[in-house]
Order: sequence, then structure tokens, then C-alpha cells
Amino acid sequence: MRDDPAGRRDDNPYAPPRGALPAAPPMPGWSSAQLRVLGYLGLATVLGSLVSALLSLGGLIRMPGVALYGDWLGLSLVLLGNYLLLRLKGFAEARFAARGLAGPVWLSVALGLLLEAAALSFEPAPLASWKAWLYAAGLIGYGGLLVWLGVRLLAVPGGFQALRGAGWLVIAGGLMLVSLVFAAQAMLPLLGAQLALARVFFQGAAELRGRD
Repeated sequence: MRDDPAGRRDDNPYAPPRGALPAAPPMPGWSSAQLRVLGYLGLATVLGSLVSALLSLGGLIRMPGVALYGDWLGLSLVLLGNYLLLRLKGFAEARFAARGLAGPVWLSVALGLLLEAAALSFEPAPLASWKAWLYAAGLIGYGGLLVWLGVRLLAVPGGFQALRGAGWLVIAGGLMLVSLVFAAQAMLPLLGAQLALARVFFQGAAELRGRD
């Protein structure tokens, strides 16, 4: 009978287990390969967003050929981001029994698609026009939905640290959109959130690797 470093004895039936981590619950319909693909898609979304930002900052997005490419890239990124968000919702519900994600996820997906459609169909308008005010109101609403989503991610019971980090970054990005003043810079925390969510998928894949 030996003492452990904390002073507990090996035969103590009330001592907490050492070196053992709680196993992930059964998750029918999920596999490590599927989660790895989702993780890589999350990384691809980050890379595509960086390309889009560089095109905008360099002024290339105003060139006729590049503008069309930028529009399609932006639409593809929105669709992919929404798909990953829906898959994250399903994973969090299966892995952590998360609740309360459906509302902010579905509403942010719907409003995000409307904002992207507006950005593609509306020509640049003066700040005083009704289109500009309508788009600004949409951004404020979208930012509020992101704050709600971030709060729900923080409330996920037993969530990965990456999931909590994503929650804080989503809240930061949402508040920047709500302010409108820092709406352009909101991309930075939201890119960080996308990286964190990719990490969530990779962690889930590591948990399920031994079950495949």
C-alpha cells in the first residue's frame, strides 16, 4: 500500500481516478472522419475569408473580372459558414447535450443569407439612402444574434475550451457589428471563432478515432 503524491492511498475507494478522462457519449451518425472533414472545411473558410479580405484591401475587388470572382467567393463562404454552423449545432447537441442553440443558429443563418443577397444585389448607395439604413439595421440585428449565439456556446455544459473560446470571440464580433463603427474590424474575432470551431471538430474527431 503506497502513498500517492497528494497523500492519498492507492486502496482508497473514495479517491478520484487519476489519469482517466471521461469518455465521450455514444454519438450515432458521427464519425472521426466526418468531423475531420468539417475541421478542414473550417480551415478552408478561414483561408477563403483572408483571400476575400486581401482582395478588398488591395482594391482589386473593384476590377470587373475580380469583382465577379469576389462575389462568388463571398457567397460560397457564407454558404459554407452556415453549413458548418448547423453541423456544429448538431455536434454540440450530440456530444454535450447542448440546449438553446437552435434559435440563434437558425436565425443567424437566415439573416446572414439575406444580408449576403442584399450585398450582391444592391449597388453602393449614399449613406442617407433607405438601402444603406436598411442594411445597417440588418447588420445590427445580425450582430445581436451573434451575441446571443456566443452566450449559448458559453453555456454548453462540459464544452471544450475551444468551444468556450469560440463563444467569447463570437460575442466580441457581434458587439463590433452592433456598434457599426467597428463593423469592418469584426472580421478579426469572427475569423478567430472559425478557427476555434475547426479545433472543436478536430477534438471531436480525436475522441471518436478509437471507435471507428
